[in-house]
Amino acid sequence: MKLPRWSLALALLALILWPDAAHACAVCFDPNADHRRAFLVTTAFLTFLPLGMVVGTGFWLRKRAREVAVEEDGGAAE
Repeated sequence: MKLPRWSLALALLALILWPDAAHACAVCFDPNADHRRAFLVTTAFLTFLPLGMVVGTGFWLRKRAREVAVEEDGGAAE
């Protein structure tokens, strides 16, 4: 689906005449250093939490697979 040229021109005109609309988050550009720091810490937390969960799940699955392999080898020796 191709957008009409007038809609692109209207969007560009809005960004030129209303530049504050380009700043999607008021916290990102807050002059207060404490607010910026809190924003960055929260961003880091929300970035690394899912990554940590994926890595933790991978380690747990690897450990569980080793436990199952040891159980299977131990059962065959009896």
